[in-house]
Amino acid sequence: MTSGLWPKEVNKLCPDCGHLFPPSGRWPWDGDTIGKFVDSKGDVREPSVEELDASATSTGCHLCRALLECILPGSLKFNRQDYPAWFDLNKGFRYSVSLHAAQHDSNQHLRSISLKLTAMGERRWMGMQLRGLIFYRARPVLLSDRNCSEEPNVRPRRWVFKEVDPPGHYEGIGDAGLMEVDIVQPTSATTFDPLAFEQLRRWVDECTQKHELCKTATPGKNSIFGFEQTVRLVDVGLNDNSPICLVEGFRVDQVRYNTLSYQWTADTSKTSLRKHNRAAYCHAIPTEAWPKVYKDVVIVCRALGVRYVWIDSLCIVQDDLEDWKVQSSMMQDVYSYGHLNLANVLGKHADGLEVSRYPTATSPCILSRTLEDGSTEHWGCMEDGSWREHIQDAPLYTRAWCYQERFLSARTVQFGQQLYWECREQFASESVPFGKAFYNIKHPDLITTSAKGKESASETMSPAEIWETIVKIYTTTQLTQQSDKLVALRGVFNRFWERFEVEAEARKQESSQQVQHQQNIDWCIAGLWKRDLIRQLLWRRDTYHLDAIPKPEWWPEEDAQQNSFNARATEVLKLYPSWSWAACPSYHGFGICFTTQPTDKVEDMIVIEQIKPLNYNPQGTYTDYTAFDSSVLILRGLLYSGITTIDLSQVFAEWRTKSESSGTVKHHARLMRRSAWWIYFDRPLLTPLRPESVGVLMVRLVGLGEVRQTRYMHGLLVEKLGTGMGEDMMDGLPTYRRMGFFLLRSKRGVIPGVEWPERFRTVEEAEAAAREVRERRRTWPLLRLV
Repeated sequence: MTSGLWPKEVNKLCPDCGHLFPPSGRWPWDGDTIGKFVDSKGDVREPSVEELDASATSTGCHLCRALLECILPGSLKFNRQDYPAWFDLNKGFRYSVSLHAAQHDSNQHLRSISLKLTAMGERRWMGMQLRGLIFYRARPVLLSDRNCSEEPNVRPRRWVFKEVDPPGHYEGIGDAGLMEVDIVQPTSATTFDPLAFEQLRRWVDECTQKHELCKTATPGKNSIFGFEQTVRLVDVGLNDNSPICLVEGFRVDQVRYNTLSYQWTADTSKTSLRKHNRAAYCHAIPTEAWPKVYKDVVIVCRALGVRYVWIDSLCIVQDDLEDWKVQSSMMQDVYSYGHLNLANVLGKHADGLEVSRYPTATSPCILSRTLEDGSTEHWGCMEDGSWREHIQDAPLYTRAWCYQERFLSARTVQFGQQLYWECREQFASESVPFGKAFYNIKHPDLITTSAKGKESASETMSPAEIWETIVKIYTTTQLTQQSDKLVALRGVFNRFWERFEVEAEARKQESSQQVQHQQNIDWCIAGLWKRDLIRQLLWRRDTYHLDAIPKPEWWPEEDAQQNSFNARATEVLKLYPSWSWAACPSYHGFGICFTTQPTDKVEDMIVIEQIKPLNYNPQGTYTDYTAFDSSVLILRGLLYSGITTIDLSQVFAEWRTKSESSGTVKHHARLMRRSAWWIYFDRPLLTPLRPESVGVLMVRLVGLGEVRQTRYMHGLLVEKLGTGMGEDMMDGLPTYRRMGFFLLRSKRGVIPGVEWPERFRTVEEAEAAAREVRERRRTWPLLRLV
């Protein structure tokens, strides 16, 4: 890192590590039982960052490199360019390295150990235990008839680790219950090494020939467009002398092509497809000014024998709005039918798919020694928990469009510090090419999260829960254009409809294509599932990455960050209904979660009388999703207005200056006797508010039908806008806009004018209270939520 050396030799140790793990003799955990090892464990080294860096780069110590990788912040896993600045700031900082027993078998023989790093010094994170290294027993796999002990110079690249914690493992299990994991040690300094491409071809062949789930997951007869639309592809040829040009008129189900997932940069638009160069590109595309990622795609496609590739900036006319609407609406088919998706997971931190790397940072480290009886013992060392981080937290997947591309693709190869393979049946990497263990990442497609992907019925998720999970993940991603918020989810939306709705509509296939399109958009409204709309109205902001929460000093009104956030909040409120999660302004680290579970004992406090799409054109084209994007709700419910016990201006000001784990103000207020509530605001205070215009809409009561002490009311904080607004709203109904979510906890009454005991004595008494709510609900007034 500070040095320009790229040591290719793996398993090499520096003097300090060699003293700790000598090629023969005693190691720190020697002993017949686990107890002896526990008694002798302790700190074995206290290296500084500078010492680890020098050993890893100059000496090429594999173990020091692995320890240094454990220390690096998550952001540096992807952005190696920032390492020098981090190194200068932290080079003198020391860490305590200690050994711990991890697992043992029924005879108390050690099966694995862990090497933990703990920060030392006077900094605020002193004593924080960092991710460490896990050691597994290993044995070499020779690819020839030669014996490793007879020919010491034969160094195998492939090993078998004995997995210490397979599914169903319990303490005391014997050798027969342990899983074996194939491990390969990559020794190349680039992901474009011939051996890496050879592994990629093996993954593709196995997936396309043997994975039944991957072959059947691609949509067919249920495709929304019925393949009436065609796409453009880039023809890259099959060898280095082939011309590169744009070809048109392809149906995605009749040609083999790859796709690309990447992050746009300032250079992307310089060579994009436009009206003025479209004819020329059909003859030949000049590639001299191409971004490196496009040139790398050509290399990969030719190496795999795939002649065509779909790249958004080259296959969609960028200055033609109508072309963009048609082509972007086909994203589901484009990525679903793609042969292989090539993903530049490092995003803007890598200019292409080819990534330079330290082999010692990618390869597991093998420690070997000769025992007293002349036999050889091997231990393999891997970083604990790094696999999920390298994909799930990758920069590429912070982008909303790229989330959809990963979701829709049948198979993807991720180009990071090593190649990662992902399909509906396998997750693997260059170092763990066969998967089967260490990994718990599942392909995000619906099929792997529905009943077909579960081991038992008790683990299945309902369609509503799956959709909420999709929204929860999707809302942590970012968009350049807020108007794309639902458009960028359209392909996932269509896949969801095919997976769960088309079976229910199978009896109606004789209807026209236009009617089928209406069914396609009718089950969902503004990103919420209509069949479970009341529960899905109860979403709230949540925080998923604490280190991404804006620091308090970033939030004053005059600060550019705050002004930008306020502008985004105003923009999305004009684009989407306030009651949709799409109207909640996004910020890195924030997402949306849903607050009640299907198993909760609930009583709905509202009845949705009508859903009125705004300006919907029933004769619209397939790209018209107005009912999907924008509607108003006419509902019958109880609204408690004139909240005077809370100073809303003070609360909003507090929200702007706090960075709590909830991302909102945890505000207590006594609304009624023996009750308290919490408010989660959707957005900052954009305009001054009058207290009399603010109210709470009670939506769902949890726990009423049970013999219990506490009940919870879930509902919406709303602002009254007036009555009879707009040409479509001349019915005189009061009109409200959502401001946030509230949770009211009470041991007694939570409905004005209704008193219940703190605890129901019998189930019959609880059921009577529930019936009372249902009777009162019929008489509550109508209101409009926009």
